[in-house]
Amino acid sequence: MEKLPEIKTKITAVTVYRDGARVERSGSITLQPGVHKLGVPKLTQFLDKESVRVKGRGYASIISFDTVDTTVETTGFAKLDKLVKQKEELETQKQQIERELSRISNREKFFAQVLEKSAAEFSRWIPAGESDTAQISTLETLTTTQLEKLANTRLQVQDKLEATQKELAIINREITKFRRTVQQYEVTNTILLNVEAEKAGKCEFNITYFVRRALWVPSYDIDLKEEEAEITMYSVVRNNTLEDWNDVRLTVSTASSRPATITEPHPYLLREYVPPPPTPAAGATRVRRRLAKEKAESGAADEGEELLAGMGDRPALAPTAPPPEMDQATATAVEVGGVFVFVLPEPVKIPADGEPHQFRTSHTKLSAERRYFWNATDFAEAIEVTTVENGDSIMLPGKAKVYSGDDYLGETVLKVIAPHEKVDVGTRFTYDLKVEKKLVGKGAEKSGLTRGKVSREYRYELVIKSFRKKLSPIKIMDRIPHSDSEIIKVGDRKITPKPNKDQLGVLTWELEIPAEGEEKITYRFDVEFPRGTRIVPPLP
Repeated sequence: MEKLPEIKTKITAVTVYRDGARVERSGSITLQPGVHKLGVPKLTQFLDKESVRVKGRGYASIISFDTVDTTVETTGFAKLDKLVKQKEELETQKQQIERELSRISNREKFFAQVLEKSAAEFSRWIPAGESDTAQISTLETLTTTQLEKLANTRLQVQDKLEATQKELAIINREITKFRRTVQQYEVTNTILLNVEAEKAGKCEFNITYFVRRALWVPSYDIDLKEEEAEITMYSVVRNNTLEDWNDVRLTVSTASSRPATITEPHPYLLREYVPPPPTPAAGATRVRRRLAKEKAESGAADEGEELLAGMGDRPALAPTAPPPEMDQATATAVEVGGVFVFVLPEPVKIPADGEPHQFRTSHTKLSAERRYFWNATDFAEAIEVTTVENGDSIMLPGKAKVYSGDDYLGETVLKVIAPHEKVDVGTRFTYDLKVEKKLVGKGAEKSGLTRGKVSREYRYELVIKSFRKKLSPIKIMDRIPHSDSEIIKVGDRKITPKPNKDQLGVLTWELEIPAEGEEKITYRFDVEFPRGTRIVPPLP
């Protein structure tokens, strides 16, 4: 391709979608009157050619533009050589530090041995009058001082070694990425423009295009309060476009570039099931068995075996199916036709390294309510559940770390949450409520009322105590035996208060425990069965 005057452009703004990015470039060139062929070279090979748009300002007209592939020889090997040289220098520095650590360790062992040996020798010299206490104390002080100095030096050297190892790891990653992406020849895109200038002057151009290999996903921090939840959303952006985004205006959008298609359902036809015919392999096996049996009984070969010689057992086909907190800037949120875009307040830098780069996008306070749950058959403690009502914007799926003040409660995964939808975001054991289940009475077996039968009585008590200063809604579930046998009867049930739901012996109460108050649930039942009957699972 012929050498053309270049419009030097730089990326000024990027809008990142969930599966791509819209890149905006700006540049200028001074033109003389007449028609000019211009080029915007070295654009990423991953841009969508059909998405390229060119606009301009100045005393000129854009006649036409086109996007073509260009192949250039890679000049990045000098960068790779520089990285390799840095790695060699760091490895040499690391070896020197390790030798220094080894020398310090040897000196520490030497002084430790001197201290130990001197103590043993002086214990023999003192009775013989060959030494005195002052000399022993002086030697111990000198030796201990040296050991302390060596220990401090060792800590400093270890810190230096750790820093060198981290720097070496970074260099190794850079070398690996560079070797993975570098080629002898690099394919890029060039935009060719035909421009007619009316008079001499500066012409400014704005170029936009869509590019794949870029995306963002949300990440959330949720801080649960008594009656509200503070939700901070972060945008985790990855740039694999081969173009660095330096000091760009960044916008993230909840839109997707994938086309939406309308599909209509197929008829839902019901048919009688007809079993498939036996496979040849199964049929051959049955015939082979029959022939073998007949052969064994008659002692003679059967011609039918020759017919089966070519019928191997084929595999069946598989079926199909402290100081003030610093203010943290957040993005400006804008809704356009159900799509939310977040414009970051300051320019950002995102290199084309494919690594996650996180930006604080939004911070909202949502109403929240606490409620409690207790399964009397499984849990020793009640469970606290925080339900949050979403605001006016949609929340995309993503990981969320849940906190309560400075306490980390765990991590969850949020699905798509529609505006004003309620969702549970915090589930944890709580000690604000004390719950207990007691077997308060177990009657002895009663017999004689009905000939040959036995009856047992059970009495239980559920106690819920609240230490909160607010009303606490709680859902309590328990169960009593339920029998579908004609000979085992569960009867004479008395439950106070009456459960909201009673299904096959599974009882559910929806209660409100008053502030710093207490509630009790009591129930009893009898189990009657013929004497000698074995009941599974066994009764308490």
